[in-house]
Amino acid sequence: MSEFSLQEVVPGVLVALGGMCNRGIITSSENVLVVDSGVSVAEATPLYAAAKEYCKQGSLSLFNTHPHGDHVYGNVVFTDGPIIAHEGVREDLIASGDQTLAKWKQNPRMAQLLGDVVITPPTVTFEDEMMVSLGDLEVQLLYLGSAHSPSDSVAWIPQMRTLFAGDLLFNTIVPVTPPGSNVANWIQALERLEQLGAEHVIPGHGPVQTAGELANLRNWFITLRTHVGNAMADGWDRETILTKVAAEMQRVAPRGFEERLPMVIGQVLAELSKEQVSS
Repeated sequence: MSEFSLQEVVPGVLVALGGMCNRGIITSSENVLVVDSGVSVAEATPLYAAAKEYCKQGSLSLFNTHPHGDHVYGNVVFTDGPIIAHEGVREDLIASGDQTLAKWKQNPRMAQLLGDVVITPPTVTFEDEMMVSLGDLEVQLLYLGSAHSPSDSVAWIPQMRTLFAGDLLFNTIVPVTPPGSNVANWIQALERLEQLGAEHVIPGHGPVQTAGELANLRNWFITLRTHVGNAMADGWDRETILTKVAAEMQRVAPRGFEERLPMVIGQVLAELSKEQVSS
């Protein structure tokens, strides 16, 4: 990981770089909403210090886009203010946060990176959406359901046409579909985000994008589902589907981190198989 830095997207909206994931600072009238805390205390500390510089007399809140550790393990640094998330994020961290952290720490390199992480669930939750007022600036927190994770939400700033998409957007690389993800729902979530009309989209990882990348990822998922569905109709076995569909996707719509393709294809295969059973 590179050194911590801030990049201004539009006035009052900054993306924090140099960590395992992108994080954000949204500020107005000396009030601040931080988007995601990062993977560790070491990663969250300079983010917190930067945020405090913008709110010496105002309020400081943290918003978690989803419950994955690279976005929430730094929460403990922000306990002097509200930590906001969809209720599913809080439920996930309470139910399985310690077990997941223990699994991450089985990797010695990851254990060293994490340090003394303490699972810190959100303290303020919402069901469908929540408005956070930062003086003259309003931030809409929108729940998109289970897509990349069991509980995905975004921070949308209508006045700035700027969207913090969390891990709902993977640009130019193959997305990750860990347990709890749902590609069919992910496609619907991306379609809903496209309708917002964003001009600037901050993904969970990688450089700031235009809204066109939301459509690119949605179309990639649709293409993948089509190829997997056709392979199933042709009677291919699982291993053949994983191998041949991966090669075909890289031919028609290449993305980086192609080693992730078997995971994503397996997720789509499981979803389509379940749809066939229920139809």
